[in-house]
Formats: sequence, structure tokens, C-alpha cells
Amino acid sequence: MRIVCSVLAVLVAGCALLEPRHDPSRFYTLSARQVDPALTREAGPSVVVGPVTFPTYLDRNEVAVRVSPSELKYELTERWAEPLVQNFTRVLVEDLGTSLGSERVAALASSTAVPPDFWVEVVVVRFEAGVDGSALLTARWAVRNAARKIVRVRQSQHARQATAATTEGGVKALSAALGDLADEIATVLREIHAER
Repeated sequence: MRIVCSVLAVLVAGCALLEPRHDPSRFYTLSARQVDPALTREAGPSVVVGPVTFPTYLDRNEVAVRVSPSELKYELTERWAEPLVQNFTRVLVEDLGTSLGSERVAALASSTAVPPDFWVEVVVVRFEAGVDGSALLTARWAVRNAARKIVRVRQSQHARQATAATTEGGVKALSAALGDLADEIATVLREIHAER
């Protein structure tokens, strides 16, 4: 009996030492631009976005922050709420649809069997915030026509400054830079569509 009481006392003491700890992690997502609900999207050109590829250094849950031209730091408690490439693709699709005024923009993974008018492929070179709240998106992208022939190739760089030098501010600035990329792609798609 004495042994049982001793074991119980140790277990109770151990449980007291293992109190639940607060998880300081914060989770972020990129966001598409706010759309005026009064605006209606029309049946513009159909576009499939994808594949979108990211550099390996961004294939992690932690938010990457550029400390210097050659140094990154990963914020261990500041995390992406979903894989960054999926979040980036989803927001690019939403922003591109808004920029084109078209409801016929989809991600490659969710596209239908009907061939689109255009395919947009994106290779992200850099996509990170700086410690000062700056955000930089550098990407190479190509537009293919319905026959999958490349009709335009571009490299784009979009920089935005956050209103606050915080992770949340950096993520908002990254979202804005992504919206700028969507606007640029939409302009090129309109030019190509007008040439047809």
C-alpha cells in the first residue's frame, strides 16, 4: 500500500509540473483584394493558372523574413496557415479574376475538362518580407494560348512597404505585391486577347 501511495504522489506531482503551456504561434494567410459586391464579373477569357512553383527555401510553414541580401530568418512562431504555394495560387486566381473582371479564372488543380483560352505558368523566384516591413515578389511567368503555345514570357518584380514592420504588416504587403502581379498579368492577357 505504501508503494501505491508513493507512486500516486509522484504521478500527481508530475501532473502539476506538466501544466498546459500557451502556444505563442500565430498563423497567417495571404488575402485577395476586397471586391466591391456591386461589381459583376463577366464571361471574359477563360484562364487556368498553374503550375505555380516556389523555391525550396519557401517550402516550410514558418514565415521567411529577409534580414540582409544573403540572410533569411524563419519566424518559428509566425507560421503560414496553409502551404504557401497553395495560398499564393488561390489568391492569384482570385486577384486575376478581379483584375480581368472575369469569373472564368481557375487554378490548374481545379480546372475543368474544357480547354481554357490561356494558361498562365508562374515560377516564383523571391517572395518574402524584410525586417523593415518591405515585401518583395520576383517571378517569371509565361502565357500559353489554348494550343499550349507560349505567346508571352515576362519577369516581374513588385515591391510594397508595410504600414507596420510586423509579420502581419509584411504579409499584408506580400498580398498587395501579389495583387500587383495579377494586375500585370491581366494587362498582358487583355493585350493578347485583343490581338486575336
